[in-house]
Amino acid sequence: MEKKRFAGIDLPPDLKRRNFFFLYLNTLLIGILITIPGIIQPAFLKDIIQVSDTYFGSINGALQSMAQVASLLFIGYIGVMSDKRGRKPLSVTGFALLIAFYILFLYSEPIARLLHIPAGFSATVCAALSFSTAKEEFIPFSPALISAYGIRFFIGLSLVMVYPQFKTMVTDYTQEKDRGKGLALNGAMIGLGSLVVFAVFAPMGKKGGVETLFYIAACIAVAGTVLTLVGLRERLPQQTKEQKGVKELLLVVKKSMAIKAGYLCAFITRVDVTLTATYLIAWAVSIAPEYGMSSEAASFKGAVPMMVMGTFSLFAYPVFGILLDRWGRVPTIMLTLFLGGIGFLCVAASPTPFPGIFNILGVLLIGCSVSGAVVGSNALAVDASPPELVGSVLGGLNTVAQVGLILFLFSGGVIFDKLNPAWVFLIKGIINIALGIFFVIAQKNIKMSLKKV
Repeated sequence: MEKKRFAGIDLPPDLKRRNFFFLYLNTLLIGILITIPGIIQPAFLKDIIQVSDTYFGSINGALQSMAQVASLLFIGYIGVMSDKRGRKPLSVTGFALLIAFYILFLYSEPIARLLHIPAGFSATVCAALSFSTAKEEFIPFSPALISAYGIRFFIGLSLVMVYPQFKTMVTDYTQEKDRGKGLALNGAMIGLGSLVVFAVFAPMGKKGGVETLFYIAACIAVAGTVLTLVGLRERLPQQTKEQKGVKELLLVVKKSMAIKAGYLCAFITRVDVTLTATYLIAWAVSIAPEYGMSSEAASFKGAVPMMVMGTFSLFAYPVFGILLDRWGRVPTIMLTLFLGGIGFLCVAASPTPFPGIFNILGVLLIGCSVSGAVVGSNALAVDASPPELVGSVLGGLNTVAQVGLILFLFSGGVIFDKLNPAWVFLIKGIINIALGIFFVIAQKNIKMSLKKV
């Protein structure tokens, strides 16, 4: 009897093609919801909250980092709960919360007025988040901004209840021989979500105003809630009944060089798309007056390189999925790290954030790097993980990734304001190349660690 397949992946007997279809469709939806703040935040801060130009970079970075702080605090626990309670209930709850919080995000200023948030207190907090002592400069907009910070935190919490579950479900649905392809398709759907945001939603924001995009995000969250309920089937490994938790996870990580290497790769590279989108578009909005453009028009033009990245990533994901399965996890990761490092150096050499030879080449290489590094770090960690701790190991990997996101976004905002935008990309490129050199040195130990599993 011929085996049923989906996109080259053998289907287990208890699953149908529709389960895989909805798994990847929902991944696309959460990919859109993860990426859309990169488009809406710069114009939202500039035109609705009306933040100071002096601290625009650090405020944009801090607002984006609120989601990462939420992820850092909760993603490890959510990973453990995923193994104990299941992937589907967490996903449905997260999508449902996103419906509310994307709408509330738009109304940050009225909410601040309703809550009577003191200007003095909020200015002190907002100034601290921008590493400034001049709190009086924050007083005009700080109540609305601190409200936005809080709501963005809860959007981050809602997102982290959803997107790791779909990645973990790929491991639940696939065997090791197909896992690279399965995870690559997961990454491709996230990449397609990014492309939809930059290619479709950015022009819509330019035409209809940034407010429209908040309502669209809420509608997508409604679709995600319904489709997760009707289309996905829980398939927890039998061993999860043992109810293992954080203590067992720490012991496994301590003993495995492969898991440590996967965690380090996630720490450095998971931020790459977010960092590029956040500061490329913020750079575009910050210089918009020099080119006689509105914030929305500058956001759209600054998003063009991101469209190129998203398109290229769609083709790169399956290529790297095959490389991960056939060439190996470690060599593929090394290749992607060097490509990403060179890509960031190219963006740093670009005179403007708008389309040009250097930044188009740079985002192509970064998109290529992300395709392999993100999927590679996940595959490396899963390969070295006991079946009963897959959700917990991926939860730990995502926790480490959030630390990297926070570190690079916060520091990137300060560098953006104190030096110039190009330095954000220059420093990140050097770090990626340094990590590639580490993998070259440590590859023998990593491979030996995998053989022990």
